[in-house]
Amino acid sequence: DNGCNGAAMPAAARSPTLRDAGDTDAARPFFAIWKQPRRAVYLFGVVFVLLTVVFALPEWRRGPSFRQTLSEWKQCGDPIPVSVRTPATAAAAAEISSKLEGCGLDETLRWVAEAMPGKAVQFTSFGPTGMVIIDRLSTLGLLDKLPVVTIDTLHLFSETHEHIKNLTATYPSMVLKTYYPKGFASGQQFKFDSMYGDDLWTEDFDRYTYLTKVEPTIRALDDLKPMAWITGRRRSQGGERAKLPLVEAEDGRFKVNPLASWSSSEVWEYIHEKRVPYNKLHDRGYASIGDSMNTRPINENEPERAGRFQYSGKANRTECGMHEHQAKFEALKKSFEHQKDRPKLPTIECDICTDVNKDNFDEVVMRAKAPVLVEFYSPLCGHCQHFAPTYEEIAKRLQASRQMVAARWDMLSDHNLPKSGTDAGLRVSGYPTVYLVIPSADGGTPRLVKREGARDLDGMLAWVEAELVRK
Repeated sequence: DNGCNGAAMPAAARSPTLRDAGDTDAARPFFAIWKQPRRAVYLFGVVFVLLTVVFALPEWRRGPSFRQTLSEWKQCGDPIPVSVRTPATAAAAAEISSKLEGCGLDETLRWVAEAMPGKAVQFTSFGPTGMVIIDRLSTLGLLDKLPVVTIDTLHLFSETHEHIKNLTATYPSMVLKTYYPKGFASGQQFKFDSMYGDDLWTEDFDRYTYLTKVEPTIRALDDLKPMAWITGRRRSQGGERAKLPLVEAEDGRFKVNPLASWSSSEVWEYIHEKRVPYNKLHDRGYASIGDSMNTRPINENEPERAGRFQYSGKANRTECGMHEHQAKFEALKKSFEHQKDRPKLPTIECDICTDVNKDNFDEVVMRAKAPVLVEFYSPLCGHCQHFAPTYEEIAKRLQASRQMVAARWDMLSDHNLPKSGTDAGLRVSGYPTVYLVIPSADGGTPRLVKREGARDLDGMLAWVEAELVRK
């Protein structure tokens, strides 16, 4: 009988219950496990694994804790100060730098975060070294604790803007702070060039650098008030950086260069191995990337930064270079592409001048019966704007005294010179360029004389008279 008919089952045949067993081991099955060693070891192992997953996994993702890091610092050298004071001094920076040397990138970044919590920032233009630092900060769980600061000069490549957009999606915890030239905002390159001149970067590069880079950096430091700022500079970049320390003191702040000892190949090896996003201009030969109008790809065996600051002369430059000016204009046009109300380009007025182009150049200039003065200019060129009143006055005087025509070719509208002119020796390498075109006595190819030297009123008039006498 299985007891289903209601008959009582003998006590010996029934399984013990809590009521029957009272306070026996059978009433406490959990404790009974300890009488079975194999089962106890198994249970202990399961609990250990679960606790490890719950508590240790976040630490594995983030990297060693600061307590672990402190012991690592002791292993790689003398103990590193975990608290620092500002203003930073050269002696303090040198001491910290000597102790961090050889400790590695991660340890340097952790020291910054631990020694100056909430008081450190990273400055970067998102070049290869900057991207390595950002990726390590993200891996260490520190990216949201150190704001990333970048300076937008308003003259960056469109590829640079696309790169920034891509990396903000890749690193959502990044706290990005962008600073622009004072009084300007994103996409206001045209406004800046209209105010300061399109060629400020060629005629007064120091001032251009101050307005677009130095002042915004100073303003960022004043706003954020960090005790330290991290850079991506390396000794292998050469020049003044060849003896770069890990930690410097500058204006009372610590300047930390955690990749100082890395080579370019090590940087790129990391980027490719970790699949870190980078500016696609690097695939086209650009080693160091700055502003669009003065950065070029480098040649084999050139230093990394050889392609930077091209055509960036000083104030004694007297003309706007044609090729870099055209590159700047192309960048300016590209910046208008997504604007609904595109701003109008500036013009240079000259009521008495005859405007020429590919349709009337031969008739007005090359087949003219009388001498013609012709200027090749761009309305975006500051030197052209400065020369405009002088050229208009020259045109008035030549028309009054010799009935001469003063013509102008707007190179911004069309920078392709007519074949008849180039065949005759016409060459334009910068703006403004002025030629005196003197007809041939036999009706053949006219003589073209380029003005060399100063373009002052008296000098220009004397030059025209001298060349006309020579004819």
